[in-house]
Amino acid sequence: MGDKSNAPLADRVAGLPTPKERWPRWIVSGGGAGFLRPAPGSWGTAVPAALMWILMTARVSQATWTGVLLAIGALASVLLILYGKWAAAYYREPDPGTVVLDEYAGFALTILAVPVPSWCATHGGWGAFVFVAGLYVLFRLTDTLKLPPANWLEKLPWGWGVLCDDLASAVQANVIAQIIVRLWLI
Repeated sequence: MGDKSNAPLADRVAGLPTPKERWPRWIVSGGGAGFLRPAPGSWGTAVPAALMWILMTARVSQATWTGVLLAIGALASVLLILYGKWAAAYYREPDPGTVVLDEYAGFALTILAVPVPSWCATHGGWGAFVFVAGLYVLFRLTDTLKLPPANWLEKLPWGWGVLCDDLASAVQANVIAQIIVRLWLI
C-alpha cells in the first residue's frame, strides 16, 4: 500500500514513537518470510502454499489441511491485529512490505471449501503442485489488483487495514477458484 495511498494514516504513523523492542519483527514477518526479496508478499504467500502442498502430497485429508491452514490464518490474523500498530511504528509505514501475516491469512481463506479436482490425485505430487500453484497465482493476482472493496479496506488503521484488504482479495480469489473448479475441472 505505502504512504501515498493512505496519506492520513501515514501522517499518524509519522507521529508514533519508534518502538525499542525489535523481536516482534519476526512475528509480523511470518517467521522471517517477509525479509525475503524481491516481492515479500509473494514469499509470504509461498509459506502457507508450500505447507498445503506438503500436506496434500502426504495424503492428509482435505478437511485436515484446510483446518491446519485456517488455524494458521486465524493465528496470523490475531497477531497482525495485535502487532499492526507496532509494525507501522517500527517500519514507519502504514503497510510495511515486510509484514506478511496478511498473506498467511489471505491464502488460508482463498483455499476454503475449494474442491480438489480428481486429476490432482491421479497425478500425485505434480497434480497437487499445479492445483496449489493455481490458487497461489489467483490469490496473488487479486491481492495485487486490489479490486473493491479491498482497496477501500486497506485504508483502515493499523493491522486492520493490512489484514482486511487481503481477506477481501482472498474472498474474490476463492469465488473465482470455486467457479473454475466446479465448472471446468471436476
